[in-house]
Amino acid sequence: MSAQVLIAPEVSLPPTMPAQLPPPSFQLDQMLKFGKVPSGDFGRVVGIVYAAGATVQATGYHYLLFLDEQSKSRRELGIRADWIFEEDASPLAQELPSTKPNERESQQGNDWQQPEG
Repeated sequence: MSAQVLIAPEVSLPPTMPAQLPPPSFQLDQMLKFGKVPSGDFGRVVGIVYAAGATVQATGYHYLLFLDEQSKSRRELGIRADWIFEEDASPLAQELPSTKPNERESQQGNDWQQPEG
C-alpha cells in the first residue's frame, strides 16, 4: 500500500506561548465528534496542536481529525481531515471497528451507524 497525503487546513500560532501548556483533554487515536455543528462529523485524532486558530479562532488545543468515511463532510464533500477545537469536541461512546487510516482504505463497507446525540 502506498502512502497517501493528508492535507489539513492551516493553523495560526498564538503570539505568545504559555510558560507551561495544560495537558490536552484528548489523545492521538481517540475517536471524537463535533458537538456544536449540525453536520455531526466525526473521526480519529491524528494530530494535536496548541494554536490561536484553526477552523475556529480560539486559543487552545485543536485536534486534527481524519474524518470517518461515514462522516457527512467526507461522504458528501470529500473532505478527509478537519481541525476541531477542544471545547467543541466530544468523545464517541463507541469505537468504530476499523477507522485507522491504513485499515479503512483497504476495507469495503462498514455497517456501523453513527450514534445519535
